[in-house]
Amino acid sequence: MTSILVTGGSGLIGSYTVNALVERGDDVSVLDLSPPRNPKTQWVLRDTWDEVNFVEGTVCDDFPTLLKACKDFKIEKIFHAAAIFRHAYELTHPYYSLHLASESMLNVCEAARILDLGRIVFAGSNGEYDSLTVDHDSSPMEPTAARMFHPALGTSPYSSGKKISTLIGMCYWQTQGVDWVDTRLSRVWGLGAKKETEMGTTMMIENAVDGVPTTISLGTEDQTRCQTYVKDVAQGVLKALDVPSEKLTQRVFNIGGTEETSDRDTAKIIKEFIPDAVIELKGGGVNRRAFNIDAAKEQLGFKSIYTLRAGIKDHIEMYRDFKNTS
Repeated sequence: MTSILVTGGSGLIGSYTVNALVERGDDVSVLDLSPPRNPKTQWVLRDTWDEVNFVEGTVCDDFPTLLKACKDFKIEKIFHAAAIFRHAYELTHPYYSLHLASESMLNVCEAARILDLGRIVFAGSNGEYDSLTVDHDSSPMEPTAARMFHPALGTSPYSSGKKISTLIGMCYWQTQGVDWVDTRLSRVWGLGAKKETEMGTTMMIENAVDGVPTTISLGTEDQTRCQTYVKDVAQGVLKALDVPSEKLTQRVFNIGGTEETSDRDTAKIIKEFIPDAVIELKGGGVNRRAFNIDAAKEQLGFKSIYTLRAGIKDHIEMYRDFKNTS
């Protein structure tokens, strides 16, 4: 049993990772502003939350609370998933967005340095790459392909914060010996996603179950993206937490699905499970190139389990169970 701290454990990615850690027998602590408030996330954690050590606080502006949590619960490893992830808010509050991202990573890495902790895994993003919505082509994104200051890269506060966090993590790994790893995630979806991030697969699935029509109006319906079901993310994070350092030849890994699919593909699969679903496609979001996950397969032992079809089926079943038991 390993003592692991999850920052942002009340959110989508954090909650599924907490579930997976508790279910395999780890001693799990969560540092977050509050316990889960989203009813769907509460439901996801219904069987495991009572076994979690919850610490109320922020990893950003309260370094003493982070240090105390690590000492009190004898933390050995950290999964750092704390983030705002509200794009509209972050665009109007760039200072706070960048402050939270950079200060949080700095605090996590400094705690690891001071307390001589083990593995630190960071929930990175495909937004760290520069060739996502520009110069789109079919070649998979490579973990080493990021040109940090290419003029065409995504420079939203969220993506910029992830890049800054990666620079901090790499600095602490190379100069301070902190055992840091970046798991770059691609378009994560699943039951419990925030409303701000539901405008796609999650919304289409849950509206179909509810008998509510869905209209997608951004972009074109045939634009493709690489999506990752949240349960795949959780098992990828566990692989990154567990792998011995001597097996790693790099510190950045793509964790995600390998299919490039469109909203048209998603709608077609949903209608196979729910024939009377009403989904109107006037658009289809933005392009997100597929990940090359060869390094994650070879060094972490990661393998994507959920195809788009399998993820949609599981999400439908979970959402129906949530509705029937809530």
